[in-house]
Amino acid sequence: MILNTLRRKRGHHYPKVDANYPVLVLTADGPLRGKTKHISTQQAFVRCKDPLRLYDVASLSIEVAKNESLLVAEAEVIWSNRYGPDDEITPRGMVVRFTRLATRERQRLQKAIVKHYKAKMMVHRRRAK
Repeated sequence: MILNTLRRKRGHHYPKVDANYPVLVLTADGPLRGKTKHISTQQAFVRCKDPLRLYDVASLSIEVAKNESLLVAEAEVIWSNRYGPDDEITPRGMVVRFTRLATRERQRLQKAIVKHYKAKMMVHRRRAK
């Protein structure tokens, strides 16, 4: 399923989409580059070579459209695969929860997710014909 609308987080429903958006994570040790695997307005799975540790907090920027970054003031790591295998079942990376994201930025992210979802649905429909 491309969009999972029934994923639950603390009693709330939120749409999640498979998308490969470039991410720049700003840490005390320097910048870390990666790409999203899944993203919602609440959290994202970020694939990267050297994921942060559980509960680490960092600032990050997600490029949701060409030359348009979404600045996330703060995100906390809620799951990390630092030392496990790096394959399609358990890819190297981390899940971050957006702890501070301005309402305007969250709305921009929601629009990008909906646009991405609609584009994938159009491709899916064409293949089904």
